[in-house]
Amino acid sequence: MKARMSMLIKGAVVVGMTTTCLGSVARGQTAGPVGESSALSLGQLILRESFDDNVKGSMWRVYAEDANRCWVAEINQRLELLAKPETTEVCAGYLSNGWWLDPAGDFSMKVDLYYSPVTSAGGWISLGVTPNATAPREQYVSMGIGCASRYAHYWYEKNDGSSVSSSHAPRSDNSATVYISYNASRDELYVSDAGYGPEAAWTTFPDLVKGQWGGKPLFVLLGGGSDRLTIGPGQAFADNLFVESGTMMQTSVQEVYRFWSPKNERHFYTISKLEKETVIKEYPDVWTYEGVVYRAFQDDSDPARRPVHRFWSDKLFGHFYTISEEEKNKLIGSYSSVWTYEGVAFYAYPPEQPPTWAYPVHRFWSDSKSTHFYTIDEGEKDRLLSKYGNVWTYEGIAWYALE
Repeated sequence: MKARMSMLIKGAVVVGMTTTCLGSVARGQTAGPVGESSALSLGQLILRESFDDNVKGSMWRVYAEDANRCWVAEINQRLELLAKPETTEVCAGYLSNGWWLDPAGDFSMKVDLYYSPVTSAGGWISLGVTPNATAPREQYVSMGIGCASRYAHYWYEKNDGSSVSSSHAPRSDNSATVYISYNASRDELYVSDAGYGPEAAWTTFPDLVKGQWGGKPLFVLLGGGSDRLTIGPGQAFADNLFVESGTMMQTSVQEVYRFWSPKNERHFYTISKLEKETVIKEYPDVWTYEGVVYRAFQDDSDPARRPVHRFWSDKLFGHFYTISEEEKNKLIGSYSSVWTYEGVAFYAYPPEQPPTWAYPVHRFWSDSKSTHFYTIDEGEKDRLLSKYGNVWTYEGIAWYALE
């Protein structure tokens, strides 16, 4: 199914977007109730992000190493960088949320930047790409403007995961437009203050995206940082982000729905809208719909995500969910008479590798009820611990998801 459309997302306009449905079953999922799906290819789109509505849209998540000392905010119809003077080498920015640039094809993008402080302390504002959505500072290429030791400059920096290289050049204007583009056939990434491609490039990074980074999805990073510098409104900001060409991939973050069965005293969780509607319509005498409890993912397009497996027990009249491969394999190998494996329920982040922007989903066990309970709600968790500790035993963090 293909369709041409224009789309407005919280101040970001996606023009002439082509959407392609890639299938009804996500990778690693089974068909039926567990596996309703959808990865979308948004090929050859033009994206404009003007920040005019002064509201962070769902297409972005905030990346902040210390949000109390350095942060970004949509104010004055632009994305402003703000910092306190005690900040030491701390970054903050917007990171693409649920979408990325496909390195299998060429792409080009630019943004307008402004930076005015001329100080001994350092600061900067930049546009970049990273294959690491969890820890973007570990691998990235950035191009921007800034100042340190009263030297106002353009700069670029590359961290390939094993080493860091950078360069600076003087600038006389507070405003600049910076460009990042990519030639997929050559595996060459270009950064520039003059335009796209090798002819305009300040420098070229060969054999990086597909080579050292292994062709992983590239997330867009827009923001900056401070090193012992106070940055106030109007001093450092980004505006008019424009992705002029490329293939942008998207995985929709999906809501996870919760049901309660007074009859069986069990909870049930599903990411499938079809399954939700079917249960509401056909089993109202068994299951009571309780609403959306958090958000998770339909696929493992982010390599840091792991499948959350779903089991059903005819003997216990309930479901069990686990992100642990060891736990899953043990149930399949040793307890198949009790638990039937139903497939991947959804994808989430494991407890040992959570991104800074995700929230823990807590797991409880009840001996008297012979069932597990899962919640992202800290208030709900605390109530079970304080008031129902004789019924529910806290087992720790099951996985990380989005509120």
